[in-house]
This record gives sequence, structure tokens and C-alpha cells, in this order.
Amino acid sequence: MFLWILVSIIMFSLIVLVHEFWHFKTARIFWVKVYEFWLWIPPKAKKIWQDKKWTIYTLNWLPIWWFVRLKWESINYFMIYDENKNLYKQEDLGKVLKSSKIIFDKLWNKISNSDRSELLAKINENNDKDNLINKSYWQQSIVILAWVFMNFLLAIFIFSILFFVWVKPIWINDKLDTNLDIKFFPTINQAINDWLLIKNKWVYLYPLTWSLAEVSWIKDSDLLLKVNNSEVNSPDDVKKIIWSNSNIYIDFEIKRWDNIINIKIKPWIDGKIWSYLAPNIEYNKDFIYKYWIGKSFVVASKEVYNESLLTLKALWILVRKIVVPHTVEEREEAIQNVSWPVWIVSIVNESLKQSITVLFILASLISINLWVFNLLPLPALDWWRFAFMTINEIIRITTWKKWVSPQVEWLIHMSFFVILIFLSIIITYNDILKITNNN
Repeated sequence: MFLWILVSIIMFSLIVLVHEFWHFKTARIFWVKVYEFWLWIPPKAKKIWQDKKWTIYTLNWLPIWWFVRLKWESINYFMIYDENKNLYKQEDLGKVLKSSKIIFDKLWNKISNSDRSELLAKINENNDKDNLINKSYWQQSIVILAWVFMNFLLAIFIFSILFFVWVKPIWINDKLDTNLDIKFFPTINQAINDWLLIKNKWVYLYPLTWSLAEVSWIKDSDLLLKVNNSEVNSPDDVKKIIWSNSNIYIDFEIKRWDNIINIKIKPWIDGKIWSYLAPNIEYNKDFIYKYWIGKSFVVASKEVYNESLLTLKALWILVRKIVVPHTVEEREEAIQNVSWPVWIVSIVNESLKQSITVLFILASLISINLWVFNLLPLPALDWWRFAFMTINEIIRITTWKKWVSPQVEWLIHMSFFVILIFLSIIITYNDILKITNNN
């Protein structure tokens, strides 16, 4: 368990580090003040060091994330009133503090001259050149959206190496219907087309208990060769013949082990014998993906793109099942499927049992999920911040005003940040319960 947890923390920390580092790096490129670089999330454990540009590097106790705190994410916002108890607008506070007007705080205490000077210094910080909010729109966009490229490129980089060396698919996707070409989770049809699964002649039979098929002496894993002397190569072939011969006896030629057996069955009037049908498919143990370096990069890029679309689709289905489920059971099942930090530990455990290659694939998938998650239109996430900036910029160009003030925007983001942390704690608790119950 210690090894699982250690590997999970290291892997997830490195992936998120790539994400946050490029927020940090682009902020430095555009001369935006970086107050703090968190290793994991608070409560604070220890201040590690402080660099020449006054950025503090902090080690925290909860090992599930990294954060970069820029100058903008700590907007100085004050509630100051005039003598008639009217609240001053934030944009007017600079002039008010410089004037000789009598002003009051929210507790209706008179603000002294020394306090006025301190407040004015704080207000002026909002207008500093090294504040992100005072940078140009395109510079702000690059700082906020740096993750789009880096987590995407990290996954492409790992996949490219795997495709160049050699790699196998992880599992067959029989849950989520898609036409996307996914190499690591192909659908059954895709796996057959790529020769990962070899489709042979004939059909396997698996009769239901006490069904017509079972009482007619059909056994599990019987291989159906012919029906009425017609060779069958798919479940659809079998269903068509049985349906067209309802209520009359049909000859089944079956291979059981090394023996050929002939059985006569009279299907029910509804055209059924009540047996599961399965295509005769075998797994190609020698199958691998291996390309030259240029092809590896192209295939890896397409794989990351398609898996991103598949992740969005899966997330949409999950949300739909929770918000508007068809049944109560569907909602409960969807809620149980919501996992994240501790779930990674159990998945890492399974990956370590298989191969180091699976662990690298898992790391790439987490990187993909990280940037897809940030694409969600939720305050406190990067894409929503970009949307705020874009709307504000359009309105500023057309009306010379802002749709939302920096203070209000900051309050919205911080409120949702607290909500996301709270949800993370709930999901973590849920993960622990699932792992404990499974053990």
C-alpha cells in the first residue's frame, strides 16, 4: 500500500507540476508577480525557500495538487462608507483615500490617517504593472491557457515514445459507444478491424438455466457450426435462421471439445431458444502497436485528441445520469463512479501488477483528464477565467466599460475554489470507502 501511495503521489504531482509550471513560466515571461508556488494544497507544512523575485515555495500537507498564486488572485477589496453609510465603489477608493473626507469601515469606525495611507498602498497594488489584471488581453490569455498546450503535449510526448518502442491496448471498450479511433481502448469492431481480435467461424452458445436450449442438452461454450446444414458465422446468422423456423424442429450441429454433436430443437413460437450467443473471437497475443518516430507522433497526437473527445462524452453521460437519470439506480451507480484522488492509488496498484507501460499510459490519461477538466465552464477553472477575460475585453472595446469588475470576478473564483476543495474531500472519502469495502 505504501508503494502504491508513493507512486501515485509522485506521478500525479509531476503531471500537475507540468500544468502549474507553465502558468508560472508564462507569468514570469510577461513580468507578472508570482506570490507563491504551492507544492500540494494547504494547510501549510513548511516554507521551503524564497527566490530572488520574492516567490515563496511552500510545502503543504495534502498531496493532491500544486498551485501558483499570481498577483491578481489576491485582489485588495475594501468596504468603505461615507458619513451617510453609503458604500463607495472600488474604483473610487483611491481618490477618496487621498481626500480629506471622513470615511468609515463596515463596523462604522472612523478610519484614521495612518490607516488611510496603508489602505491606499493596498489599493494601488491593484494597479501595479506586475498585476496580471493590468496586462494586455493576449498576455493574460497565454498565462491562463498555458495548460492547454502543456498537458496536451505531455500526453502526446509519452504516447509517442510508447508507440515508437511498442505498446499494447489496455482493454476493449464495450461500455461507451463511439466511432472514434482509440488505440488503447478500441471498441470490439475496431479491435477486429485492427486484428487485435481475430474473428473466427461459428458461434458460441451459453444457455440460460432451465431454458429450452439447456433442456435440449446444449452446454456452456458449445460451438455452433451449422443450423439446418447452413454454416453460421455470427449471432445474427443464428437469430435469422431460428426466427424464420419458429415452432418447427431445427438441426443444430455443435462442436463440444473434439466431438461433433447433432441436436434437434423446436424453437418457441416467439422464435427463441433462450441462449446467449457470442461470436467466436480470440485475442491476438502477438498484437502490438509499433511505428517509426514520425508516424508515432502523428498517431499519438490523434490518440490524445480522440481520447479527449471520449472523456468529454463520458463526462457528459455521467452528469446526465446524475442530474436527469432514467432510474434511481442509474443515479446511484453514476455517483459511485465519481472518483479521483484515492481511486488513482488503486488503479496504480493494478498498473504495477501488469507493467510499467500501463503506468505510463495511466499518467498520460490523467494529463488528458486534467486539461479536459479545466475546459469545463466552471468558475475557478482556467477556461472560465479565459471566458471572463474575453467577455470583458469585448465589452471594453465596444463600450469602454467592464462587464464584471476584478473584485467581483475574484470573489466568484474564490467561492467556487472553496466548493471544488469541498467536493474533492467528499470524493476522496467516497474513494476510501470503496477501497475499504472491496478489501
